[in-house]
Amino acid sequence: MREISAPRPMARPSRARSARIVGAAVASVLVFGACAAPTASPLPEPAEPAVGADCLAPQVVQTLGLSLDATATATSHPDAPDAGSVPEGFTPSAVLQCLAGETLTDVSGVWDAVTVRRLEGDLARLVAALTRPSLHADEAGACPADTAPAWELWLMDAMGKAIRAALPVDACGDIQPEVAEAVGSLAEGEVTHYPVRLAYARSAADEPVGAGPVLLVGP
Repeated sequence: MREISAPRPMARPSRARSARIVGAAVASVLVFGACAAPTASPLPEPAEPAVGADCLAPQVVQTLGLSLDATATATSHPDAPDAGSVPEGFTPSAVLQCLAGETLTDVSGVWDAVTVRRLEGDLARLVAALTRPSLHADEAGACPADTAPAWELWLMDAMGKAIRAALPVDACGDIQPEVAEAVGSLAEGEVTHYPVRLAYARSAADEPVGAGPVLLVGP
C-alpha cells in the first residue's frame, strides 16, 4: 500500500519581500491615480471692462446654445469681450446671470428666450470662487452624458462698467459647484426674459396658445 505524503505548506514570503510587494502595489496605485487625476489650467487673462453688461451679445447667446434671430430685437448687440478673470482693482457691486431654457409666445409663435437675473449681495464669496483654476482630464473619464446647462455671468461695478467673467469648470466641463453655490447665495432682483430665436412659427390653422409668459420686446 503506497503511502501518501502530506502536502508541504507553502512558504511564506519574507518580511522584506512582503514590504517590497506592498510598496510596489502602492506605487502603482499612486502612479495610476496621478495619471487619471485632472490637471489645473492656468487662470485666463483679466477680462476687458465693457461699457455695460449685455446678455444678448452674440458670443453670450452662442455660449447658451442659441442663435440670435435678427427679427427678435429692435437694436443690434455689439460683440462682447472675451471672458476673463476679475481684473485687479475691479470691485463688483452686482451680477447679471444669463441663462437659457425659457420660452415666450406671441402672434408669431413660440420663441426661445434668454433669461437675465440681476443678483446682489456679498460678492466676496463669488469673486473668490472665480479665482479657482479650471480642470481638464488628460484622459477620457467617466463623465455624465447630460452636462449641466450653461450660463454666463457679467460682473458690474458701481460706475456701470462690466466684465464678462470666465467661469471655472471641472474635468467634465461643467461649472464648478463652488461658483454655482456662490451665485445661489446671492439675492435675486429683477428677472427679465428676452426672445432670441423663433422655435415654432404659428400658422393660421393653429389654435390660440394658452396663457403663458408675456413676450417682451428685446432691448
